Amino acid sequence: MGPPIQLIRPLLSTAAAALTLTACAQDATVKADAAPKMDAGRAMVERIKTQLVHLPGGTFEMGDWGSEEGLPYDMEKDSKPLHKVTLDGFSMMAYKVTYEDFDTFTEAVGSPKINTDIERFKPGARKPLRPAKVNWFGAKAFCQWLSRLSGLPFDLPTEAQWEYAARSGGKKMLFATDNGRIDEGRNYPDDDYKPRLITPEIGEFPPNPAGLYGMLDYTALEWVNDWYQPDYYKRSPVANPPGPDEGAIFERVPELGAQRVVRGLTASSPAFGGFTFSRSARWPYAQDLSSWKVQRLLKSPSDGYSNPAGPQFRCVMNKPG
Repeated sequence: MGPPIQLIRPLLSTAAAALTLTACAQDATVKADAAPKMDAGRAMVERIKTQLVHLPGGTFEMGDWGSEEGLPYDMEKDSKPLHKVTLDGFSMMAYKVTYEDFDTFTEAVGSPKINTDIERFKPGARKPLRPAKVNWFGAKAFCQWLSRLSGLPFDLPTEAQWEYAARSGGKKMLFATDNGRIDEGRNYPDDDYKPRLITPEIGEFPPNPAGLYGMLDYTALEWVNDWYQPDYYKRSPVANPPGPDEGAIFERVPELGAQRVVRGLTASSPAFGGFTFSRSARWPYAQDLSSWKVQRLLKSPSDGYSNPAGPQFRCVMNKPG
């Protein structure tokens, strides 16, 4: 025989109260654990906001403008034709996103830490102030996360924004250095730079005249928002070109899908592919550093954003609408 009917409600009430207290305690623990992560993220956002470089809107001729002799600077077809572009004003991060900052992001959103085994292949590559190497989805997600935290329109730069910024407001600067030239050992690493084949820490060399660091950086490319089409310049709109609606397929491996634009050092040295207008393309997913084979598409935060052989990135804050 069970307990008297009048005792059932108090017992149930006591159990419900216990469950409520347990749930509240667990919720408080989760909030306590989350608070430092959010605080770290907000502190990072505030620092990034103070380091933004504003570029007033303007019109420039995008692409390879050629030498005084009328010859192109490079032999690549995709940097031509020279075409007019008009951009609204925007602000760009002075520095590329570092491993320290990207670790703050992945911890806050619960995504796996990136490139945890990169030290096996490149000792010293994963220092806190070295630019983070990520797949395109990681770069995009970081900028969107900044936007959510700040309430400001952060995003990856368009290709046109990146070139305009590298050229310090669309000036005809051949290289994105402090003087538009390569002075090895002063504004670009020379043969004595150690460690070899690793991008320098942020701020290690002078910025371009606009105040942006590492726009031409050692062994470095940067993600932009655009899909890659080699002939896009022939049909690019004048006002704020967003890039094509879809990317080109690499003919030799069509099964790997479309590519995104990358900018920066597209070849082994600045003279062969480090011009402010130099273009290249990469698949938006990770590469295996040991074999250099494409692994798989990484679209979800649960898959992670690692890309130990990949490009780096910075975000822009677009003009509020």
